[in-house]
Amino acid sequence: MKPTIRSIAQMAGVSRGTVSRVVNHQPNVNPKVRARVEKIIEQTGYRPVESTDSPLVTIGVLIPYWPDDYFIRQTQEGIRRAQRLLHPREVTVLVCQLKTRSDEECIRACEEFVQQGVQGIVFNSLDNYLLQAEIDSLIQRGIKVITYNSDLPSSSRLCHVGQDVLKSGRIAAGLMARSVRPHDQLLLVTGDLEFRTHRVRINGFIERLKELGFRDNSYRLVECNEDEQLTYNAVKDALHTMPNLRGIYMGTESVRGCVHALQGVTSPLAVVCNDLTPFARQQLRRGRIDFVIEQDFPSEVYEALLLLAQLLLYHRPIRRTLRHVNTSIVTPEAL
Repeated sequence: MKPTIRSIAQMAGVSRGTVSRVVNHQPNVNPKVRARVEKIIEQTGYRPVESTDSPLVTIGVLIPYWPDDYFIRQTQEGIRRAQRLLHPREVTVLVCQLKTRSDEECIRACEEFVQQGVQGIVFNSLDNYLLQAEIDSLIQRGIKVITYNSDLPSSSRLCHVGQDVLKSGRIAAGLMARSVRPHDQLLLVTGDLEFRTHRVRINGFIERLKELGFRDNSYRLVECNEDEQLTYNAVKDALHTMPNLRGIYMGTESVRGCVHALQGVTSPLAVVCNDLTPFARQQLRRGRIDFVIEQDFPSEVYEALLLLAQLLLYHRPIRRTLRHVNTSIVTPEAL
């Protein structure tokens, strides 16, 4: 069998990208690894094929609009991790970072990907019938779609990679219940309930609360669209109108607004939030946040990209339509 970059990589126990760097005399390869790869190349008689052909597969990645660029950076890191394993002669990754959360911009970006010749799209957006219809249309035209972070399960997408958000919400409620009692009042702050991630996470929190003996009138749910000012206002209002307020669950990223609203509050008040952003880490250390429910954010897009590349390049079937990344609990002591 004629040796290939792939077979050389398997024999050397390295990625195809590493073999490519050795073949093309590029830097950033460990000297021992370089020597091992070069020896295998010599033993097998491998000769690189000069080609100006286009890559075999082109994949588009949608990065949604996030007010906090921490999530954008985390997504970009996941894309870079995947690209280090994907050979550039085999896979090209096109990235579109959306500037708004409008359905129209998301659909327009998908159609531009199609015009650029993508065979697959890694998709993250709101969950509504317009975007479900867009995914269904892409699938009908032969474009493979995998979602990450926020799912559209009613669409024809092939697979979703993300946090088990129902479990995340249930974990948050269990942690909160260690600091409050069923007759206490809680404020639940979510982002946009059109995002399935936010909706299911809050559902998990409420579901677990009720199992623990909390009544429907023990909590107030507010939707703040990940806006810090709206969150600040909601927390301030709760402090004035909920006399037994003892806990706040931030099921959204506008944690800064919550912390600023609590400045000067001396009564004991538990705060549980999602995602270990730099700000959340800082406030956790200072004792203003009690727990953070963390997810492996880069792995969501990383795994989605690799699954799609393996499907398109090698026709490797996707056997599970739902894949969960790690969820962890972070306390001040863990830092």
